[in-house]
Amino acid sequence: MAEVRMIAPNGAADRLYYYLGGLILFLNKIRHGIQGYTQPRPFPNSQIRRAIAYDFEVVRLWTQHLVEYISPAATLEGKTILELGPGADLGTGILTLVCGAKKYNAIDVHNLIEATPQQFYQELLNHVENNVKDAKVDVDFLRRQLELTLRGQGDKIRYVHDKNFDVSVFEDEGIDLVVSQAAFEHFDNVEDVVMRLSEVVKAGTVLIAEVDLRTHTRWIRDADPLNIYRYEDSLYDALRFRGSPNRLRPFEYEQILKENGWGNIRIEPMEILDKNYILKTQCKLAGRFQDQKNGMDQLIIAVCATKG
Repeated sequence: MAEVRMIAPNGAADRLYYYLGGLILFLNKIRHGIQGYTQPRPFPNSQIRRAIAYDFEVVRLWTQHLVEYISPAATLEGKTILELGPGADLGTGILTLVCGAKKYNAIDVHNLIEATPQQFYQELLNHVENNVKDAKVDVDFLRRQLELTLRGQGDKIRYVHDKNFDVSVFEDEGIDLVVSQAAFEHFDNVEDVVMRLSEVVKAGTVLIAEVDLRTHTRWIRDADPLNIYRYEDSLYDALRFRGSPNRLRPFEYEQILKENGWGNIRIEPMEILDKNYILKTQCKLAGRFQDQKNGMDQLIIAVCATKG
């Protein structure tokens, strides 16, 4: 099993974090209302080497989860993949083809790849050519596929921008692996997404998703990871914008998957909070998050399931 990271924030200045977090949520709602959702990662697109390393790590972790969930021999090779919410670029799609995937599909509410610097793809492909010795496809092939996709004619890399996030467009793709990286927590209606997904994929399709359950706002996410859970639903809903965390907890993801025909559900923590911090903080959260079933010590989880 992958190592579980332990996070131990310094203290719990509850009153300060409550008002400061609320102010930040309010300011973010205004900013997103003006600018829209532009930066899904905690660093800008201009940090190209960091972005490349991020995409490599995401695909590595998907493969690791697949191995731990299915068998030591499990790989991405031959898979028809659907990524939910790829975010800032198509790097993960390119790298799944490098690993031998049959086809990579992706859908996103926000058309963020329009802002991806071409230099990112140039450096990514150069890195693959110079450092990935066991690549299943050559760089010229990857470059042609990327060019087709960016012209809206994707063959092996298909990207769909849809404000309604309607995954039914992939009904004829033969999806057998669904992946997601820090996207499920941003879905406004997870139940609807899973219901539609369940109608599209075939029996035996595997879901591998990492879900980031903590506060997303920079700085306060480290100082007070549970900040978004301090607010009652009425206040938090008033401060929400499209893409802000939905605050679903691990047991709710399991329940939604079960109700939509998914089985062999495994939810493994990847990052957890120090128990002493939880003891000091949980009693200061909004009422419904004080119940132990919420697993408030879990900050990042890996969700694995198989469509029945």
